Amino acid sequence: MEFGMDTLRALEPLHRVCQVCNLWPWRLAPPPDPEGILLRRSRWLELYGWTVLMAATSFTAYGLFQESSVEEKKDSESTISSIGHTVDFIQLVGMRVAHLAALLEALWQRQAQRGFFAELGEIDHLLSKALRVDVEAMRLQMRRQTSRRAVWILWGYAVSQLLILGAKLLSRGDRFPIYWISYLLPLLVCGLRYFQIFNATQLVRQRLDVLLVALQQLQLHQKGPAVDTVLEAQEDLEQAAMDRLIAVRLVYQRVWALVALLNRCYGLSMLMQVGNDFLAITSNCYWMFLNFRQSAASPFDILQIVASGVWSAPHLGNVLVLSLLCDRTAQCATRLALCLHQVSVDLRNESHNALITQFSLQLLHQRLHFSAAGFFNVDCTLLYTIVGATTTYLIILIQFHMSESTIGGGSNGQ
Repeated sequence: MEFGMDTLRALEPLHRVCQVCNLWPWRLAPPPDPEGILLRRSRWLELYGWTVLMAATSFTAYGLFQESSVEEKKDSESTISSIGHTVDFIQLVGMRVAHLAALLEALWQRQAQRGFFAELGEIDHLLSKALRVDVEAMRLQMRRQTSRRAVWILWGYAVSQLLILGAKLLSRGDRFPIYWISYLLPLLVCGLRYFQIFNATQLVRQRLDVLLVALQQLQLHQKGPAVDTVLEAQEDLEQAAMDRLIAVRLVYQRVWALVALLNRCYGLSMLMQVGNDFLAITSNCYWMFLNFRQSAASPFDILQIVASGVWSAPHLGNVLVLSLLCDRTAQCATRLALCLHQVSVDLRNESHNALITQFSLQLLHQRLHFSAAGFFNVDCTLLYTIVGATTTYLIILIQFHMSESTIGGGSNGQ
């Protein structure tokens, strides 16, 4: 378990932040860990997590009841203002529900989180012993990449939220900062949950890339002159290549199990957050259409439309990065299958043919896929689905709005 502990140490800053945000209810075991525990249960962190979850649930329920009472008093509100208020409310409720789902899953699937890093440690142990991979260099590279991604994501969130706040303060009353703060806190926690998923997927991708390089360098059939000493050396090389291929096959089997644990750890979060992103993108696009239709092409109106577009940017960016990262990681299994059939083998050697056939069947039946709690696979097809669904709902909403406008104009004319 030493390798799993080293990976956890490399990601310790991320886990510290996740502990504050109730997304990591574990604490690291002290440095001498002969029992291989890796992570120790923390009742204080679990109590903290359940307390925040109950408080967030109560606050969300209170907001729903308060909104229903406020809606009864806003009969005199204009149609556009009423639609804008509804759009804001939908986005706020969707973000809070996604936040609650992330908090609940972090507590509910805590054993799966522990199993994920235990399995990752076993994979690194096999890579180091059987394939002679420099796992420490991989770990340092992963930590640098994680730090760079964290800086870029924080910069993107800060710029987008400052632009939104500046633009909306020019048009709204004193209540918008309160709404923005109540929206911002769950937004940041959900963004951190997304970053956890990105990081876990990248850990899988890094191990698959190592397997791909090992397979590209593999040659089972060594060609050479038919001399006794050379033949013995060739047999030794072929046996070593066979051992490496068996090791690659065992590591891939563990990576497949690692992806299954990842789906257990983050499947519900992926489902709820992608659904929330879809709602936010669709409602913001509809609101942008209404503003564009009612605007007088003044700089102030253009600024409000741009602010609505920037509001959707974090949601769109999260879905885009998640889909591309999961799709490229799953495609590594396809590339492994292609490289497997390019390995030079002796067709007359039954052991070679049997091992290649077994590994091919394993790659065929143990396909890597990232699932949102079993409802849909997360890959590039998700982008097409979201674009198509958003377009369909926008057409329906615009048709309803235009028909209501026509009916309202006819009744006023009479």
